[in-house]
Amino acid sequence: MTKIFDAVLSTSSRTPFSIYVSGVIAALFALFVFLTGQTVMAAESDFAQPIDVSADRSEYNEKTGKQRLSGNVEIRQGSMLIRADVIDVFLKDNRLNTIEGRGSPINFQQQNEQGELVTGSCERIIYDAVNGILTLQGNAKLQQPRQQLASDSIVFNAINQSVVAEGGDSGRVSITIQPPDRGN
Repeated sequence: MTKIFDAVLSTSSRTPFSIYVSGVIAALFALFVFLTGQTVMAAESDFAQPIDVSADRSEYNEKTGKQRLSGNVEIRQGSMLIRADVIDVFLKDNRLNTIEGRGSPINFQQQNEQGELVTGSCERIIYDAVNGILTLQGNAKLQQPRQQLASDSIVFNAINQSVVAEGGDSGRVSITIQPPDRGN
């Protein structure tokens, strides 16, 4: 069977496609942890959960190494949820190279260790698996209960643990950090 059947029929097992999607989930998780400065214990247990993928359509081209999920794409693993219009997975030499997603917008969420929802959205997401770089483009936002980051582009480098946010031609980067509770 081709890899498309592996992805569609066996998404709860560790198929090649689920391993590729794990790369994006791991990068999003690392970005949440990096930006929030917190260990996300609930999210860590998510990685022991199966990855469930659903979409209106799934295509795989063996020659080009491209897997496309389109129409109401949902990827779930534990409390992590990613929703997109289209997700493309690109292989090079039978190895994960890049994952790209588009949406109106793409939405993702995960619970932190306090059970609070950490959310994000953007119009396009690119995960460069070779270099460990996750890029959120187009009205990119990351939010948790006491912090928010918004800009045109957010680039997270998982290898050197750095984040660069840029406001684009006409925008600015916006960061909101609430003061700690004083324990009234």
